[in-house]
Amino acid sequence: MTPAPTVASPPVSRWFACKLGLATFAVVAAVLFAWVSLRFGLNAPPSTSGDEPSYDSIAWELCHGDGFAIDYSDAEFRTPYDTAAQTQPELFDLPSTQQGPVAFRPPLMPVITAAGNLVFGRQFYVLRSLNILLMAATAGFVAWYVSREVGLLAAAFAVLLLCVDVRTRLYARALLTEPLACLLATLLTLLSLRLCKQFRYREVALAGLVTGLSVATRSIVVLWLPGLVLILLLIQRRTHRASLWNTAQGGVVFLSCVFLTVLPWAVRNVLLLDRFAPLGTQGLMELSAGYSDVAWQHFGVWQNLSSSDFFADADLEGKTGVAKELAIADASKAKAGEWIRSNTAKLPALAAMKVYSEFRPHNLVEGLVLLLASIGAVGSWRSTATRILVGLLLTNASAVALTWSVEGRFVVPQLFVLYALCGIGVGRFTGWFRQPAQQPS
Repeated sequence: MTPAPTVASPPVSRWFACKLGLATFAVVAAVLFAWVSLRFGLNAPPSTSGDEPSYDSIAWELCHGDGFAIDYSDAEFRTPYDTAAQTQPELFDLPSTQQGPVAFRPPLMPVITAAGNLVFGRQFYVLRSLNILLMAATAGFVAWYVSREVGLLAAAFAVLLLCVDVRTRLYARALLTEPLACLLATLLTLLSLRLCKQFRYREVALAGLVTGLSVATRSIVVLWLPGLVLILLLIQRRTHRASLWNTAQGGVVFLSCVFLTVLPWAVRNVLLLDRFAPLGTQGLMELSAGYSDVAWQHFGVWQNLSSSDFFADADLEGKTGVAKELAIADASKAKAGEWIRSNTAKLPALAAMKVYSEFRPHNLVEGLVLLLASIGAVGSWRSTATRILVGLLLTNASAVALTWSVEGRFVVPQLFVLYALCGIGVGRFTGWFRQPAQQPS
């Protein structure tokens, strides 16, 4: 691998980097635990305005043997929400209408949460603690990688920014899929970098397994597959000078492991929905959120169309659960297809709007991180590692361009990539001031 750019301080040894990573993990975890416990409470119920209650309900139904379903009418499930709603109804008021099997949520996080419910009963602290540890682990990997590739000073600065980043603190306490997706994407990135140094099929298979688990965590990752396969092929052809046959073998091994990992979930969805929808209904249900006048007016940012009259002409009367999901999916697909045919010339601009809305900084810290990451990417472009990191960001950006923006939420799984480039940028930036001034001839 091409060496890293000019650094702020010499890269540290492998063992020191490992110790630094573990120490960073422990310190960041302790800080996040203290912050969440003192300000919100580890066992506080999540807000009912977002996705969290649906994941919580699915996990509760799973641990009681009622399948992958939602039931907001379950009295024991509702108790913590109803108790909290007595003082803050605007945050914790939970509807009681949704009930039955669902196919619009990915399975991995509900399964993990259900295991916590089986062992510890009705609570929220298990998943919240796990999310804190996952975000802290990402910080530990950032410290390990940047200290090895750039230096201790750059690693310390990158970790400091990561700790004050609102995305780290928000998703450490939220009962959502972002922390798990973040760690899985971090492992996938490290495996890709490892393949640059030594290409072995077991690492390729492991990368496929991690990607499959990522798809089971966040369905949008399936749109990463073309980009990931391209990165894998380029690693084989350009870095290791592999033959076309060996290159094809690597792609087949990777995709086979991805598909085998998600196969049980895919079979369940096809049988439940009685149509070929292996990843469920979420993509089709939200298709109009990415392709409609609403999407154009909001610069590609996702809007909750179900809460408006957008599907007023759909046949939803008396339908619940999967039947309602399919009716919304069919209506959304038809409306999106009609809009695309009528507004083909707008599609490139809409794709650019989505990517801009997703990656634009929303505060000073995000702006500084993006600036330093850009410096790192440009300043070390000859490095194979940098090209892989940028390729992973572009892979994510292409998925956003094809779907919709959620104003930074889709960037969270790639926080390691951003902060690795940020650390390289710190080294590059400070290195400019450490270089001796050239004397004129």
